[in-house]
Amino acid sequence: MEDKYFAPGMPEDEREDHLVRAVARNGHVKAVAIRSTAMVEEMRKIHDTSSVVTAALGRFMTGSLLIAESLKGEQDTQTTIIKGDGPIGGMTCVCDSKGHAKAYPLENNVPATYLRPGKLNVGEAVGKGMLTVIRDLGLKEPFNGTVELVSGEIAEDFTYYLARSEQTPSVVALGVQVGPEGVLNAGGMMIQLMPGYTDEDVDYVEKRAGGGFPEITFLMEEGFSPAKILDLFMGDPDMAYLSGYPVSYRCTCSKERMSAGIAALGKDEIRSLAEDEKGIDAECHFCNSRYHFTPEEIRALL
Repeated sequence: MEDKYFAPGMPEDEREDHLVRAVARNGHVKAVAIRSTAMVEEMRKIHDTSSVVTAALGRFMTGSLLIAESLKGEQDTQTTIIKGDGPIGGMTCVCDSKGHAKAYPLENNVPATYLRPGKLNVGEAVGKGMLTVIRDLGLKEPFNGTVELVSGEIAEDFTYYLARSEQTPSVVALGVQVGPEGVLNAGGMMIQLMPGYTDEDVDYVEKRAGGGFPEITFLMEEGFSPAKILDLFMGDPDMAYLSGYPVSYRCTCSKERMSAGIAALGKDEIRSLAEDEKGIDAECHFCNSRYHFTPEEIRALL
């Protein structure tokens, strides 16, 4: 790897999934990019998603990790939820401050339609609806922001959310390339104007974003790493790479966590569940792991 494109915390092999942060334009612009190919492929295998659901949920996970890069605390989490009237129905993603994400769609198998040959119509599959972002930063109340979906194509929806709910002018680009055997490339980029930015900074970013910048997956196919994608977009010789970290699909479910969920149902419902002689099976939406509880184990939760 060229030292010019290396940031502390990045994996030695730039082909591994990771996120990288940089600043440009005298600190007035924050630039973040991510490679999420293996993570999105892991999601596809877990949920056995059709091509358009893979693209939609892959973009959603990737975008969620981009906006979660501001999480700092060890226990900080971010939950992003889309509820749409398209055939997917909705999607949920949970991220932590360490680059881990887990997600699931309400419908995993949706027939694909295309905007043009090879370009999946994600917006139609998602439909009209709402995007909600919930950040639990260990305070008394979590931060909660909700906006209408602009297009259902995911990138534009995150861009609108950042401007409307967090008052941060941003450019978000996301892409998932799905082949016959699985995910070929997945990644994204987020460019944000920071406090103190000037009109010149706004014009510069708008021109770079509006000048026919190539699609993220095309650049990845051509061998561009996240750091090189940022370099190409910004075109700023003084851009500085600050830090990076690996990203991956990770579910933290366990029988103990499932027990806590059952215990929260209320005594009457727990007693009702305990009446089944065969016990019950609880399934994790995020990884499809199943946990069996005997009637005795259920009664012990009372």
